[in-house]
Amino acid sequence: MHRLASTIRQMTPLRSTQLAGRPIVVIALTALALAGCGGSSSGTAGPTQTSTTATAPGATGKTLDSCAHEDATTKIVHFSGAELDGVVIGDGATGVVLAHQLHSNLCSWLPFARRLAAAGMRVLAFDFPSTSNLDRDVLAAVAELRRQGAHSIALAGASMGGTAVLVAASRNSNISRVASLSGPRNFEGLAAGRAVPRVRVPTLFVAARDDSPYVDDARAMYRSATTEKRLLVVPGSDHGTDLLDDEQVGNQLLAFLTGR
Repeated sequence: MHRLASTIRQMTPLRSTQLAGRPIVVIALTALALAGCGGSSSGTAGPTQTSTTATAPGATGKTLDSCAHEDATTKIVHFSGAELDGVVIGDGATGVVLAHQLHSNLCSWLPFARRLAAAGMRVLAFDFPSTSNLDRDVLAAVAELRRQGAHSIALAGASMGGTAVLVAASRNSNISRVASLSGPRNFEGLAAGRAVPRVRVPTLFVAARDDSPYVDDARAMYRSATTEKRLLVVPGSDHGTDLLDDEQVGNQLLAFLTGR
């Protein structure tokens, strides 16, 4: 197995909109133009696939997880005492750390990471080495992205990664905003449900209406959040980064993370 995975405006308490011809329920108090890990089962990632292969001219030949290829705009990094591996894309002064879901790796975030980089962000997507100390790993990724040149840093996580980024955001006052896609309230002792009331930055919760129990967790954490917040519930049962298959969901997440 690979490594584990703006404007501020007032909104009415309940509003229905259309995304790509489908209804989306958006529940918000105060919101930005805002726009994920499996369940709570355990698991440990195997070694990250790092290799050297023949690549296009200008590339270094280094690859990570068979999806990230180092070149002029993509840099493979090893950090936190070489315990963590990731890829940095883009060169913006503002950054985003992307945390993956269970039974996945950074590849699940890579297409969206490229969208963020094209929007002027410096992005670090990384591999969790296990299901332990997830919040610590997120904070190590934040420190690495700062070393790479980013200043203001946002967090986004899918499912297990969503739990991790919420807890990390409650522990680091220098995070600019945080988004959770299908993040459970609890994952292997990591309690996002208890951490959310301590988060002091704009927060976005995204879940699919039929993705139980994660949609219920998203609603509960939204209610307990005490900062600018938004809950986006979309039709269907997509989980984690699969939610980004809907381009409009991706657009809203992009707008949120870039603060536009």
